[in-house]
Amino acid sequence: MKGLTERQQEIALFIEHYFDENGYAPSLRDIGNHFGFSPKAAYDHLRALEKKNIIKTADNLPRGMALLKRTTPESGSVIKVPLLGTTAAGAPIESEQVFDGFISVPQEMVGYSDPDQLYALNIRGDSMIEDGINDGDIAIIKKTKYAENGDIVAASIGDNETYGITLKHFYHVGDRYELRPANSAYKVIVSTHCEIHGKLLMIIRQYGR
Repeated sequence: MKGLTERQQEIALFIEHYFDENGYAPSLRDIGNHFGFSPKAAYDHLRALEKKNIIKTADNLPRGMALLKRTTPESGSVIKVPLLGTTAAGAPIESEQVFDGFISVPQEMVGYSDPDQLYALNIRGDSMIEDGINDGDIAIIKKTKYAENGDIVAASIGDNETYGITLKHFYHVGDRYELRPANSAYKVIVSTHCEIHGKLLMIIRQYGR
């Protein structure tokens, strides 16, 4: 790519391949080990690439990096979806919604080109297993505050300071809201207050962990 040194092109290419193969960014250690750099040298190279608008990094996160431009053509467009912690496919858990890097997702799979419309959450629990959603999966969520009965949503109930986000089927019944699991071992969550944070768009499953 024009404007990059030979070494910068090599590092950019390594980052691209790492994203394509793993779905997330390499760490400073990954880059250093590949090229024989110290972590400080790897950091300096990343800052140089960031100044040339090849990548965007998030401070204080080992894999907080988005690839803004590619140095080589790709078979299909890939967007970088922010991973925002964990959601419960079980009973609601205390909120763990923190930025945890990016996930590369083929644009043709999600149907959106703007990653600001999407976010990802790690799934914890088995309350949605009858819908094929397992503990350890990654949920890609389309941001919205609205849903229809039967939609699978990322939602919170009660006081958001106390309850985290859970993934369930949404139903509005009279003056109450129901978050229904897809596992007969779990009870329906009922509340007079429910905040929708998005609808499930797709599930990513990682094998061989």
